Amino acid sequence: MARRVALSCMSPEEVRAWLQQTRAALLRKMQRERAYLERRARRGVWTPTDEAYEADQELEADLLVLLDEMEQGLEGMF
Repeated sequence: MARRVALSCMSPEEVRAWLQQTRAALLRKMQRERAYLERRARRGVWTPTDEAYEADQELEADLLVLLDEMEQGLEGMF
């Protein structure tokens, strides 16, 4: 994966594209983790890793809100 350019070096259009791509990737990650946790719960399995993934889901949801807020902040830049 290529390292991204600093946000300060991107145009508003590039920042918006990065935000949208990052949001989509984060949503896919969250869906994979949720499916994993649900499969394990159906089998009655719960480990410290599952607990960490559950906590990650909360952090990831907060990051989605942050990405949305950042994109909304771009509205006045066009």
